[in-house]
Amino acid sequence: MEPARVVIVGAGLAGLRTAERLRRGGYDGTLTLVGAEAHLPYDRPPLSKALLAASDEPATPLLRARERYDELALDLRLGVRAVSLGEGVVTLSDGSEVGWDQLVVATGLVARTVPGWAGTAGVHTLRTFDDCLSLRAAAAGARHATVVGAGVLGSEIAGSLRARGLDVALVDPLPQPLCRVVGEEVGAVVADLHRSAGVTLHLGRSVASLSSSEGRVSGVVLDDGSSWATDLVVTAVGGAPDLDWLSGSGLTLDDGVVVDVHGAASVPGVWAVGDVAAVADPRGAGRLRIEHWTAAGDLAATVAANVLATLRGEAPKAHTELPYMWSDQYATKVQCLGLPRPGDELVVLTGALTDGAFLAAHVADGRVRAVSAAGMPAALMRCRGAVAAAVPVEELVALAPWERKKVSA
Repeated sequence: MEPARVVIVGAGLAGLRTAERLRRGGYDGTLTLVGAEAHLPYDRPPLSKALLAASDEPATPLLRARERYDELALDLRLGVRAVSLGEGVVTLSDGSEVGWDQLVVATGLVARTVPGWAGTAGVHTLRTFDDCLSLRAAAAGARHATVVGAGVLGSEIAGSLRARGLDVALVDPLPQPLCRVVGEEVGAVVADLHRSAGVTLHLGRSVASLSSSEGRVSGVVLDDGSSWATDLVVTAVGGAPDLDWLSGSGLTLDDGVVVDVHGAASVPGVWAVGDVAAVADPRGAGRLRIEHWTAAGDLAATVAANVLATLRGEAPKAHTELPYMWSDQYATKVQCLGLPRPGDELVVLTGALTDGAFLAAHVADGRVRAVSAAGMPAALMRCRGAVAAAVPVEELVALAPWERKKVSA
């Protein structure tokens, strides 16, 4: 029997981690990794933080040193995109075809843009390393920047541009930054961090239009009529899953590649990992994509193990890792375990929201559904079991795992 061929389409964090796990698990067959960018797989979180804020020209933040790629024995196809998926074959943009027995979709997201702003010089998105270099170059000659979107990415971009010395305006239709991932009360803490750093916030507002001069952005007008001059605009309004190449593939798509608890897609032998995977929402009906760095690696580990199990004729295992996110907001690390919901009650467990250092539980029906923290990373991690088990909040308070217990002699 011919050895199995595994193809991974997408050379970001999730794709590379899948390849590494396959080799670590003993897979010694053909392993192809396809990446649309010419760069070796690199880390994306630094693009909006350290690399954007740095004064020196940054190097690509590689996820694995160049000299260590021989260890993976990859058929590495960089600078080419997958354009279609057929039965047992992927067609690439250079006209070549790659055969597969097991296929892992790891194509991630493409930055969403505002159609009316297309072609206007000075309007940027930040998704790739090349985007980061372009934005750095623009910021070097600018005095004022406007960031549209106060989610994790937009908030980090605003902080990094402010660190470079620019005056920054941050605009979002929601009432607080990061409120989709940590709720309004924790989001208000992030808002205070921005204000303390000198960022001007326009929350609960949308951009009505951009003004321009000779094809270059020169100002912003909000839906309430307020306006200001700006030298550059960064659009940080989320990403869309990269799915165009899967049209006609037979895969079930729903704002992502629909996968089951094992990471398996609807077509046998196809799996999905990272931002492109649409998993069942553990909070109730529907699906969601968990666009967090840790989640990408966690699901990659599960899928790699299940690909190996499939090749060996063994049963796959369910993915059970708890969602986790973090964001560096100035000198404060904001973190969350679990998935808060808009109607959750926030119960401060230790510290205080007003102090900028706290641990708080997101509670629904009396049970802990998630835990958020600022400046308390160790305390948050010691609540992992309680969140996973959705214990009553009184039980978590009584256990107080964030307190280091003294061991009696």
